[in-house]
Amino acid sequence: MPTRPRPPRTRGRELSWAGMEIVYGKHSVRAVFLTRPGDVGRVILGGKPEYHADTIKVARRAGVEPELVSWPEFRHLTGLTDDDKHQGVCVFTARRPVLGEHDLDRLSDGRLVIALDQISDPQNLGAVLRAAAFFGADAVLLLKNRSAELTPKVARIAVGGAEFVDVFRVTNLARSLDILRDYGYWVYGLDERGEHTLRETEFDRQSVLVVGAEGQGLRQRTRTKCDALVRIPGGREGVESLNAAVATAIALAEIAGASGDGSTTRPADSAACGAARR
Repeated sequence: MPTRPRPPRTRGRELSWAGMEIVYGKHSVRAVFLTRPGDVGRVILGGKPEYHADTIKVARRAGVEPELVSWPEFRHLTGLTDDDKHQGVCVFTARRPVLGEHDLDRLSDGRLVIALDQISDPQNLGAVLRAAAFFGADAVLLLKNRSAELTPKVARIAVGGAEFVDVFRVTNLARSLDILRDYGYWVYGLDERGEHTLRETEFDRQSVLVVGAEGQGLRQRTRTKCDALVRIPGGREGVESLNAAVATAIALAEIAGASGDGSTTRPADSAACGAARR
């Protein structure tokens, strides 16, 4: 009997098989089958078949026959451990596309973009992607340097969210914000020193929400590219700020709640929008 090909182990326990990457966890894998089923090349399932009935069905619908293996075999083939919370579900897919600054024209007709200013914690990035997908954001912008990478672990933390939002890695965030402003976006920086709260702010139909790292916040250069600085009310001594993911989710909920029908609007003379474009 021919032996099954085994993916080689590489740095950071990320694996490749025929130039592919892994996605694991039931919800993350389901999102792959919903958004890009043709990219799936291999499905490995550990445990009892009845537990994986839904995954088996969607895999076969995509033309991929799942491999049902024992737990030791699953760990060996995937390199995953119980700490990875894989639920016995792993697929090998074509690499998820990550866009660059030269692709920003794809967002010219978009509605909502999240820009992350030096968010280096993978847990935060994964949770932001989840919130972005939940609230229907078009894209998330990351810095090429001093930022968390979009790894299989981050995709697992996002619980499928990474499949529904375009991710851009940009070298110069300030320049990217200028490009989006040229397309008609207004840029709102989430900052505890903002003059207006989220609820007092009427957001533009095309909005960029810029979020900085916990503690450091937005860099000064990034702040100068914001049309308005807005804040989340609250805080007390010893608990002055929220982490980036929680702050992003609160801001997106406020934007969604203010628009009602999912769109955002801003009267041309709204004082809550802050300074005129720089």
